[in-house]
Amino acid sequence: MGPYLEHLCSTVDDLANAYKLALDTVGTNHLDVDVEAPINNDLVNSALAQVQKERPDVTVSYTLMIQGEDYGMTPALGVDVLKSAVANGVRVDTVNAMVMEFGCATADFGVCIVNTAGAVLKQMEEIFPDKSDAELKSMLGLTPMIGRNFNGNTFQLANARTVVDWATQNNIGLLAFWSIERDNGGCSGTVSPYFSGVDQQRFDFTKIFKEFSRK
Repeated sequence: MGPYLEHLCSTVDDLANAYKLALDTVGTNHLDVDVEAPINNDLVNSALAQVQKERPDVTVSYTLMIQGEDYGMTPALGVDVLKSAVANGVRVDTVNAMVMEFGCATADFGVCIVNTAGAVLKQMEEIFPDKSDAELKSMLGLTPMIGRNFNGNTFQLANARTVVDWATQNNIGLLAFWSIERDNGGCSGTVSPYFSGVDQQRFDFTKIFKEFSRK
């Protein structure tokens, strides 16, 4: 993994300008900060707040790691990032929980992810105390890794159905998966960037996830 922009830019202005360059280059008004290593939370969030101040239509999501089914997001790479965002005046639009590669106490991986979503929502209640339950759910994103995970967990088609049904019933803001290249059978029982490692037909996971809808 190469260095983040967040590691290469040492000042708020430099990082804010880098974000704006990325937005303009891609032609979008959305920034996602995928936190998988320690960053300078206040530097990053000050830069994001500056971008939103200059461009009020810019939305921000944070893709954050999960520590466990009962706990939710990791402290340093999740909770602390969001607390800093609030303190620095960032308008957080989406909290995207990477519900992959973490420990489950529940044997059914789909139920485990649903339980984890509940734990993340409880953390969000403390971080965003002025938000209603419906508002918090509209901010929540879930992104599992389909098929075999590196830690031995396996996200099956039945698990996808469980997660999609819960996401729709609770009207969450985002449901995604990693990754479209893996949405086919092959390499059974192994982890590959090109196959799910489970018994399935091509795009079976996509077909299930397409049924997710927001009210």
